[in-house]
Amino acid sequence: MTRASRLGTAPAWLEQARTTGFTVEHVDERPAEPAMWRRLYRLWIAHADELLSELGEVQARNMLREAHQVLPTLPGRRAVLLTLRHDTKQPATPGTADSMPGLSRHSDERTPQ
Repeated sequence: MTRASRLGTAPAWLEQARTTGFTVEHVDERPAEPAMWRRLYRLWIAHADELLSELGEVQARNMLREAHQVLPTLPGRRAVLLTLRHDTKQPATPGTADSMPGLSRHSDERTPQ
């Protein structure tokens, strides 16, 4: 799993993993990742007209909004790849899954096709 945090801050992923019944086995630093995103976002902005014509207004505007929001946050960002192990003997904390942000549907609802 990839995660990001601010340099010099305590990462939240250790507690997140523990709460869901996982242990962090290894943390692999990805120092080049923020620079990769910086290049990609700058390309999106530089080629905004092409994105609009090739992808349509909704998708292009979403991509450009993301670029403008995230680009200023990249300096000082720490990106990592986590290797997790699930402890099958330790169930996740009750209520963990239903506390995820942004869920507006019940898990038994089907998405219309």
